[in-house]
Amino acid sequence: MKKILLVTHHNYSDTGIISNLLHSKYLICNISFKNLPLLNQSDICEFEAIIIFGGKMSANSKSVHIQNEYKFLSKAIKLNKKIIGICLGAQLIAKFYGSIIKKSKNKEVEIGYRNTKKSNNSIININSKFLQFHNEGISINSNMEILSSGNLFDVDAFKIKNNEIYGFQFHPEVNSKMIKDWYSNLKSLNMGTDSLSKILKEHKVYHKKNYFWLNKILNRII
Repeated sequence: MKKILLVTHHNYSDTGIISNLLHSKYLICNISFKNLPLLNQSDICEFEAIIIFGGKMSANSKSVHIQNEYKFLSKAIKLNKKIIGICLGAQLIAKFYGSIIKKSKNKEVEIGYRNTKKSNNSIININSKFLQFHNEGISINSNMEILSSGNLFDVDAFKIKNNEIYGFQFHPEVNSKMIKDWYSNLKSLNMGTDSLSKILKEHKVYHKKNYFWLNKILNRII
């Protein structure tokens, strides 16, 4: 059975619906980003694909854990691994390839369901709506093919050219429990933050559509 590595950035490793979608076909292994140095090259070789999830920290962090994550990414890319990054995971991949990760000019955030603007690629549907939950965004770099752009930042989804490496700034994997947990940990409600009730209401509207989209994407990439 093929193995998938899930890299998490929370104390609790809630990977949402992704584990549900993958468990019948793959052996799923979870690891905290803090423990990535424990994996050597032969360990990484065993995985068919790697999915890197979101977290509170910044891709610009100089912490030893984030720097080790870039080292891990370098190894995985050299081994030609299929990689999917979500939110922080996407930002880490984008910065590795040359993007600038920064806050918006007016410090506005994106927390709530937003339309993602389709590029000329069938992987993103027209007017798809996903949960955004971030305060920094991704700039375009020459190594990426843009799959969709955001409302506040240049890049919402991308593929690295000539590689099976994808980044999604949005969260297609969330369930209602995750949304409530993340919202309860917000330090402040900055401009661009929807109310929890609005987000949960829209989650009920869009979660089934996003579930089928994510299932299709995982089957396509992995």
